[in-house]
Amino acid sequence: MSAYKFFNKAFTKKSLVKTYQKHVEESTAVGLDKIGRDKFREEYLEQIKIIRRKALNNSYSFTPYKKKLISKGEHKNPRAISIPTIRDRITLRSLCNVLSQVFKDDLSIEIPQVKIQSINSNIKKDKFESYIKIDVSNFYPTIDHDILFSFLRKKIRKKQLLALIEKSVKNVTVNKSKKEKIDPNDTGVPQGLSVSNILAEIYLSDIDKKYKKKADIFFTRYVDDILIFCSEKEVDKLFDEIKQDFENIKLTIHELNKKKSKSQSGKITDEIHFLGYRYSDRKTSIIQKNKQKFEDSTANILTTFRYKYEKYIDDTKKGKYVTGNPLKVLEWRLNLKITGCIFENKKRGWMFYFSQIEDLKTLYSIDKTIKKLVSRFCSEDIHLKNLVKTFHETSRLNVSSHKYILNFDNLTASEKRNILEMYLGLDRLRWANDEQIHGLFGMRISQIIKEHEQDIGTVS
Repeated sequence: MSAYKFFNKAFTKKSLVKTYQKHVEESTAVGLDKIGRDKFREEYLEQIKIIRRKALNNSYSFTPYKKKLISKGEHKNPRAISIPTIRDRITLRSLCNVLSQVFKDDLSIEIPQVKIQSINSNIKKDKFESYIKIDVSNFYPTIDHDILFSFLRKKIRKKQLLALIEKSVKNVTVNKSKKEKIDPNDTGVPQGLSVSNILAEIYLSDIDKKYKKKADIFFTRYVDDILIFCSEKEVDKLFDEIKQDFENIKLTIHELNKKKSKSQSGKITDEIHFLGYRYSDRKTSIIQKNKQKFEDSTANILTTFRYKYEKYIDDTKKGKYVTGNPLKVLEWRLNLKITGCIFENKKRGWMFYFSQIEDLKTLYSIDKTIKKLVSRFCSEDIHLKNLVKTFHETSRLNVSSHKYILNFDNLTASEKRNILEMYLGLDRLRWANDEQIHGLFGMRISQIIKEHEQDIGTVS
């Protein structure tokens, strides 16, 4: 099917409604127009008509994206994320769907766990003596528009589609006001948009294909981080070749083995960090900072609990009306944090992400730390699950077979209501029907999962 047909199909009323309901409707992010989820839901069909009409007649324009700064850690500049309006999110997701179909034969987009599996397999091979880890400097903000659209035009001729993509990447990102005067974005792709990742993948697709074809090396890339296994004699030659390839598309990679450089090489038995994993002597473990982050966030849950539980006990003694039970919430939250869950047919959580480690001592250590934290913050008995058993459970391929790990997809409305009552109390849900319960549950669980997956930290 041509790009023209994919575009027309993605921007039918039926497809736009499906995209909205599947990817956008439950999002709580608010763009510069300040229209939230509930307000937009009242008028979404009219807004979808506007998207369809303007996208097809080439009159669609994006509202300036709202800037949100995300901390990258101490002594580092924050990452600027662009937040679109809800209507623009529907349009951007539809563009992403089109590009995914048009370029599906050119891209090999894999989730981190698949890349980790491949790394674990290849790091064991004796033919590889050395590694090269390469970082692209300031990747998204330096993507060249002319080069990007030269790649896109190889498969896209429809002017309306190209124009819509161009508007999406050239649209400005501002702090607060739509009246803020900023020149159009002439370089780079805004981060945080649903279309951003696939445009970046298209931009680097030729480099991926070139190096994956080389039989004498192992090559993998995740966004702007590259890991290569090779023979020792090939290290310098390979790096110089890759450096030139990136310069040809106006990108810069960090110099190899310079002081504080993010590009490094060494023996494959050395300690290597990639996608949150730590490799040492060809064995797989977890980077220490990700272990620490998991333990710290567990302590945060317990700190919050202690304050709420003391207030809960005090209010109960005074005969005040109380909602929810902090002790039940604590047990449920801790166990969800430990085991992760199945939600929207996907495996979610910290242990699922790190399920390919070979170092169980780290998991025993974290389990021990959690027990100590619980005994320090909570004098009541709670039934606590553990990471070691969860690790073994994650090996089950069929998600329906998980018993130890929560599968939210299988819960009835009544079971979801019970969980929400634990948080919100009975009175707030007394008049909610099953459809409202499903919606409230989805929003609550999505937020909790998002918080838990922050423990994974940076995967580069």
